[in-house]
Amino acid sequence: MTRKALTALVSTPLIVAVSAFCSLSRPDCHSSGRSGPKNNDLRQISQPTPIFATYDDSDTKGSSFSSSYESSASVTKGLVSTLTSLTNNIFGGNNSRENETSTNMPPTSPEELLQRIQKEYTQNNYLWTGNIDTSSFVSNCTFKDPTLSFVGVDDYVKNVGNLVPVIEYALGKEQISNSTLLDITLEKEKGYIQTRWNMIGELNALFWKPKIDVIGRTKFWYRQEEKNGDDRSNAVVQVYFYDEEWEMPAGLALLQLITPAGTIRRSIG
Repeated sequence: MTRKALTALVSTPLIVAVSAFCSLSRPDCHSSGRSGPKNNDLRQISQPTPIFATYDDSDTKGSSFSSSYESSASVTKGLVSTLTSLTNNIFGGNNSRENETSTNMPPTSPEELLQRIQKEYTQNNYLWTGNIDTSSFVSNCTFKDPTLSFVGVDDYVKNVGNLVPVIEYALGKEQISNSTLLDITLEKEKGYIQTRWNMIGELNALFWKPKIDVIGRTKFWYRQEEKNGDDRSNAVVQVYFYDEEWEMPAGLALLQLITPAGTIRRSIG
């Protein structure tokens, strides 16, 4: 794939993201007319001051805002779904599953599963590389974030693997990216492991030097199966539902791609 084609692939979603922001974060704004919200808390993009968030503080006071697949605007989800399909069509023929890692044997306890998930952040930088231990997931695991939802580990590997050339190009020579694990807890009675993380990356190959800075939470819902009767020594513990949320509107997260670093900040706190 040529450098020009990669640039076009990166730029296409960035341009369309503006319309996603209009729909998601400013529900009263319209393309035909000058009327819009008069709330002073809504900062105009043309202003030099940073934009923090555009949701109503009265709706979120006392609680942390988060975006999920269900709450995100359909235009935002449609944008990412279209981009993913386009990328798969372009790179699909060369996908080699090289971003898949596996220890072959699935985890045998929730505690072991927690340790493996922890390594996805601390060792694999998986939020950027997509490099996961597939043995920790059932083959028909459901993956969901605020912009995309699909079923199957194979589809996960394909989707992420095909995006690697685009991500590596956008990061530039420095390749500054981190999947910082802020917290990880095991909710054994409820059947999930929850992580809180900070995804940070500097897209220095793009001339406006955007920076991705998103804090999110992921619940890894797991189930335990006994392979030989009730013998727990042969138990298999695997994730069947990957549920990711971001602590900022999905539209604002996408807007970080088309603005210089620091213009769109993640939620305060």
